[in-house]
Amino acid sequence: MKNIWPEEYMHNPNINKPIEQIWDDMDAYSFEERYENDLKNKLSLVIPFPPMFYKGKFLKGIFYSNATRSIIRKLPELKDLFFVCANSMFASYPWSDVADMFFTCYKNEAREAYYKKKHPENSHVVCLPLQDADFLNEYYIAPIKDTPKTIDVFCVSTPFPVKNLPVIAKALKVYEQKYGKVLNVVYAIGQRSTEIKEDGSLDYSKLIDYGKNELKKVDEILGDTKKYIKFYPYIEYKHLSHYYSSAKCCVLGSLMEGKNRFISEAMSCNTPIIVFKDFNKYVRGDFPVFFGNSGEYVPEFTPESLADTIHKVIMNQQNYEPRKNYLMHYGRKNFVNKMIDSLPYYRENVPDYVEGKIHDNLWVDLACYDNYQVSYHDFLYGKIPSMSHVVGIKDIEALFKRYYKKFDMEWKYEKEGIFE
Repeated sequence: MKNIWPEEYMHNPNINKPIEQIWDDMDAYSFEERYENDLKNKLSLVIPFPPMFYKGKFLKGIFYSNATRSIIRKLPELKDLFFVCANSMFASYPWSDVADMFFTCYKNEAREAYYKKKHPENSHVVCLPLQDADFLNEYYIAPIKDTPKTIDVFCVSTPFPVKNLPVIAKALKVYEQKYGKVLNVVYAIGQRSTEIKEDGSLDYSKLIDYGKNELKKVDEILGDTKKYIKFYPYIEYKHLSHYYSSAKCCVLGSLMEGKNRFISEAMSCNTPIIVFKDFNKYVRGDFPVFFGNSGEYVPEFTPESLADTIHKVIMNQQNYEPRKNYLMHYGRKNFVNKMIDSLPYYRENVPDYVEGKIHDNLWVDLACYDNYQVSYHDFLYGKIPSMSHVVGIKDIEALFKRYYKKFDMEWKYEKEGIFE
């Protein structure tokens, strides 16, 4: 299958096609092939639940990755140690043919039934309403107490067309005209090739055209762009909580993409989010972008509707409880419980198993400490990252070598890298 990006969905919330054809359009693109072929040094692998051997009993672990095909084809015996979860990093179902589980972003029973009927070879695959954006450390990305709300609108997203930055720019002009105020907007675009000039404007001359053209549109809309948006080329992850905590709301302009990490981070920092009601609507079905009073849906895909929604949130801060809602449904403990509960294997093999409580299971905690010298909570929250969360082919190979050695498995790949 060739990767076909569903461009027509980026700026049009009303596609006149049967829903099955829309699902096919979405599933025609996956980031897996890019990472397996062109971005090998950015391959990601996360182990939310490690394999364990304790008091004569072995328990398989779980890993997820955007390159499960490459990994398992080179190291097929890994399936003796792990259940494998594939991640397309988009709203599509993954293309992996070796996975036990798929990240599907949302629970949509009609879409799942259609997919499995069309792909009977994957009828056994467990579909999880999760994605890597949900594996958020809710204690690290968290509110910073007593931080003044000095930012009206905070955005963290690339300047690429899918993010609809020109629509946000138009909304800022509408807001000024309608409400008589220039909002304080901070926008981190995650592009180190850009830089801030002495006059405070953004120099994006070295950016690829795909993003450069969008920023040119913003300049044409706003004129003096720096008056309306304070662009940041890049904000280090350790500083993000400060910006979220300083913001009155966070805005996402996309109509379709994967399960956006930015909105999870905002909610975890107790900052209300604003998304278009049409965001990922075809793949979500009835599943919400957020739960409870975590923010607002923009009713229409127009700058004025966005401006009005921003005003509503800014003027009614007391009405929102995003972190409370987020912790009820997401964060790492909820994430791993959803994964574990979806597989009968754990129900049948974990002593004193209680649904939704794997992070509190005494046998698991004792076994994890015996195997890795940390509690399961500490493992889940990254106390030994070299065994739980790595990026790049070299570190992935090193991680699996450690697991092979630990569980007395022969490593046969010294003369060739596992992805060569």
